[in-house]
Amino acid sequence: MTGFAAALYQNLPFPALIVDAEARVVSFNEAAARTFGWNRDGRKPAESAVIDGPAPAAILARYASAGRENAHAFSFRHDNGSLFDATAHVIAVPDEGTGACYALLLRSLLSGGSHGEQILLGQRFDAALDTMPEGFAVFDQEERLMMFNRTFKERCGPAKENVRVGASLESIIRANIRAGVYTNIEEGTPEAEALVEERLRDHRTPDSGGTVFAYGGDRWMRSESHVTETGDIVALRVDVTDLKRVEAALEEKRRDYLSLLQILPDMILRFDKKLMVRFANDKYASHVGSTTDALIGRYLPDVACAPEQTAELMNIANYTPEQPIKTLEICIDNHDGHEMWMHWTAVASFDGESVSEVVSVGRDITEAKRQQQQVEAQTNELRRKNEALDQFTATVSHDLKAPLRHLSMFAEMISEDLHRGEFAELQHYADHVRKSAVRMRRIIDSLLEFSQIAYRITAPKPVALSDVVRDALVLLEGHVQESGGRIEVAALPDVQGDPELLKRLAQNLIGNALKYCRPGEAPVVRVYSRDNDGAIDFVVEDDGIGIDPQHVGRIFEVFQRLHRDESVYQGTGVGLALARRIVESHNGVIALDTSYAPGARFIVTFPHPVKSRGNDRGKPA
Repeated sequence: MTGFAAALYQNLPFPALIVDAEARVVSFNEAAARTFGWNRDGRKPAESAVIDGPAPAAILARYASAGRENAHAFSFRHDNGSLFDATAHVIAVPDEGTGACYALLLRSLLSGGSHGEQILLGQRFDAALDTMPEGFAVFDQEERLMMFNRTFKERCGPAKENVRVGASLESIIRANIRAGVYTNIEEGTPEAEALVEERLRDHRTPDSGGTVFAYGGDRWMRSESHVTETGDIVALRVDVTDLKRVEAALEEKRRDYLSLLQILPDMILRFDKKLMVRFANDKYASHVGSTTDALIGRYLPDVACAPEQTAELMNIANYTPEQPIKTLEICIDNHDGHEMWMHWTAVASFDGESVSEVVSVGRDITEAKRQQQQVEAQTNELRRKNEALDQFTATVSHDLKAPLRHLSMFAEMISEDLHRGEFAELQHYADHVRKSAVRMRRIIDSLLEFSQIAYRITAPKPVALSDVVRDALVLLEGHVQESGGRIEVAALPDVQGDPELLKRLAQNLIGNALKYCRPGEAPVVRVYSRDNDGAIDFVVEDDGIGIDPQHVGRIFEVFQRLHRDESVYQGTGVGLALARRIVESHNGVIALDTSYAPGARFIVTFPHPVKSRGNDRGKPA
């Protein structure tokens, strides 16, 4: 070695050694003497290898060929016999006839050494690493440990003595398995071999995000690997036990939350501002014929039931921070084809001023709606009955008083004539008394008949209208013969109802048509049916005197007579009121066709006709 090279070598601030092929010290500088303890009392290095481990010659030759820019981990032997770990550059020294020699330039102390005089470049860095709560280690490209901090070693628990510079990653993993560091893994089992392969695979796949595994019985670790520019791999071991415990607690709460949402009778749906489904409970999934997993991530309008009716709830623009809640009632047909009512409540949450997501809750209110409709029907029926009672009261106070006044008046006149002994007018007065009594009886009979008609049929059944009209004509046979009229009846369908009431309806309508004919003309009455958008129209029309359209609002009221002269058109004014009450009891509607000019045409519309049994319906030819 030249004088300049020797001077430079001696003045280096870090330890430098010249060793032979067997790692025996040939020469060293002052920094190396202080580090290895050879600077006291003129001590000389031992004749043994300064590097601990088998086959040092092969190791030195391999590391020297890797290039002087790479540092490699070694376990060095101190003068006092202890071992310390450090990294060093390995440089082949030209052979000058003394055999292969290598220069070892120590760069960073990993452990041990002369603790009072550590001057290696990595001293402060290593001390800083030891303060890290995360385990930190560097492995070379051959997966041998180059450096590590205290936490990395302590994380191996009973196997920590196997964590030393130069140890392979696989040997450290197997030492951990033997020491029982990994939970429920025993050495020599297929599970142990699978774990070794998994840990090595994770190490060889750097920057993959890491792997979490159980260790030490009740702890959890996340393992991460990152590659450096020189090809070394930095390994991190992060204790994530507290995080896993928090995650477990959150998962338990999530399961409780999901269990609660699943047992609720309501449908629950959560979607974001792009209308993508984020959550749906089993109740909603079943309602739309899907599963909760299949709904996640789907576009809501593509999977929602009745999207047209719920479009208002899916319109994100409808929600504002001032009005974040929307409610809606919809009526749909369920899978059985029955009517189903749903009450939806949607609540939006916001990210600033914009909607982030919407949670909607749907409740089946079908039964409540049915009860509401039943109450409304009962209320309407009570209202109609009250109206009928009002009409009855008005009738008693008006129409019944007229014949009573006549009876009273003529009775007084008879009494006065008898008192005076005048008998010439008695027969005339008695005739008026009789007529008034007969009229009162007819009124009373009509009122009784009217009051006995229920507004709803308790047990409706299929009724053939053809049979109803035929039976009514039998009762009207005398009127037909007396008027000389003609009744034309077309084929009629079947309807649901009460046959006796429907017979009385047909009798009243046909009887009115016969009664109100033109003087001197034989009446012609036509009875037929026609379809009316799913319902059925029962029609009775005539060519009689007709009804002025201005009276259409009165003709169905009790005792409303348009013709006061009973000598021409007799009646009590109850017939059409009775007809309307019968029709309403069948959930139908009766109306006068004011567009029909030749006479009068009454149209009774029955809902839900019974399917035809083959009759050809239509107007009589």
